[in-house]
This record gives sequence, structure tokens and C-alpha cells, in this order.
Amino acid sequence: MVKLTQVDDETATQFEATVPAATKETYSDSEVDSESDYEDDLDLENETIYDRIVALKDIIPPTQRNQICSTIEGGKSLVHTALNKGGALLWGVTSSLLLLGVPLSLAILAETQLQEMEKEMSLQKSAQEVLAPGSETAFGNEKTA
Repeated sequence: MVKLTQVDDETATQFEATVPAATKETYSDSEVDSESDYEDDLDLENETIYDRIVALKDIIPPTQRNQICSTIEGGKSLVHTALNKGGALLWGVTSSLLLLGVPLSLAILAETQLQEMEKEMSLQKSAQEVLAPGSETAFGNEKTA
């Protein structure tokens, strides 16, 4: 069988026996402040942007926070709607331009080519008249005779 005995701590009994006298402590706040300032500086260095934003949550009252959130949500929905409508409008305009513009540009190109061909033919005709004036009438007389 095991026998238990209580062992008293000698240091604890010594401190209990001596009661501190009522003395005025020379407590320096500057040392404690400087240590806490140093700890605060370390906290600021390790603090992330997310931590700062979360800390701002406590500064703004809940009613204003709700107003800000509702305003932001309203703006976000307005931008979303505007982008959707703008995209639909842009799609309609571009498809209409493609359906109407491409055939029109092809027709204009064909007309321009036809005009260039007519101009080239008239230049060739005038060049022949300059080289051999009256030759058409001469050839015409031989053919009719």
C-alpha cells in the first residue's frame, strides 16, 4: 500500500511569512509605455490590410454600415444592368451593320470597278483616235463597199 505525505514548499512559506511593508514604489510608467509602444509597433508591422478593414467595421455604426452596403449593392446592380443592356445594344448594332454594311460596301466596290473600266475604255478609244485620226471612217468605208 502507498502512503501519501504532503510536502510543503519552503519558498512559498518564506514569502507568506514576510508581509511586504507599505512602501512607496518607484514605478516608472515610461518603461511600461515604451514596451507597449514597441509591441504596438510590432503589431502594426504584422497587421494586414484585411485586419485594418475588419477593424474599421467597429468604427462605423451598424445603421450607416447598412446604408453604405445598400448603396454599394444598388450601384453594383445598376452597373450590371447597364453592362448587360449595353452589350445587347452593341451586339444589335454590330450585327445590323454587318448585315447591311457588307452588301452595301460590295455593291459600291462593284460600281467603282465598273466606272474605272468605262473610264479605261474611253481612254483607249481616245488614244486610238489620236494615233490614227479618221481611220474608223476609212475602215468603215471599206467594210460597207
